[in-house]
Amino acid sequence: MDYYQVPIRAQRIRRVRSTVVETAKFLALFLFFFTLSALVVMGPTLYAKISYYVTAGSIEKTGTNKGLPVSSPDYASIAPTVTARAIPQYPEPTLVIPKISVEAPIILMETTDNKSILDAIQNGVAHYAGTALPGRVGNAFITGHSSYYWWSGGKYNQVFALLEHLQPDDLIYVYYEGGEYVYQVQDSIVVKPTQTEVLNQTPTPTLSLMTCVPIGTNLNRLIVRAELISTPPIDQHQFDQFIDIPPIPTFLPL
Repeated sequence: MDYYQVPIRAQRIRRVRSTVVETAKFLALFLFFFTLSALVVMGPTLYAKISYYVTAGSIEKTGTNKGLPVSSPDYASIAPTVTARAIPQYPEPTLVIPKISVEAPIILMETTDNKSILDAIQNGVAHYAGTALPGRVGNAFITGHSSYYWWSGGKYNQVFALLEHLQPDDLIYVYYEGGEYVYQVQDSIVVKPTQTEVLNQTPTPTLSLMTCVPIGTNLNRLIVRAELISTPPIDQHQFDQFIDIPPIPTFLPL
């Protein structure tokens, strides 16, 4: 009996080894093609992240990028320098974030339809319909891609790829109707797509920037929240205007 058991056991061991080897080969090939496809899809985003680490040192050293202060715990101390320079003039509303080298047109949406928003953010970032306009009382809500298929067209598919690097006191500039509105980052949070309370309006002028996280997925939303700390002269009645806010959707766009 033992004479026959030895070959049988050897055959079983060979089958197990063969199965393990084939499984390992399959997993290796799967990992290779998955990594390759991820690199193809995420190439521009990865390039943006690598470039940030290369240039971040010089930006942090000077504290400015393209002549704009990057961050300030006490904005009042640098305000005279900021206001003394010529205000950049853009032909359309524009978002500028010196720390992460963002300069993007703001598309003022008239609808909360997700497809319309996805189409719009190929050409910039989208201001969510019904939320406060820049500089006005309320929550100005702006969304953009952190990563998207580069072959789908549009130069802003990775505009918010570095949004996670914004920290409290970092400065965000919004150019609207010839004026420069400076916001200071307060905090950031990650929420589920169903947590639409981040769209709620606020009693003071604030700015919310949103993108999808983790990079390459739409599982969650990163929200960076900032408050208005500098505004151009503006008629008081413009601050007192009320806006009609569409019903809050059941999920956050993107």
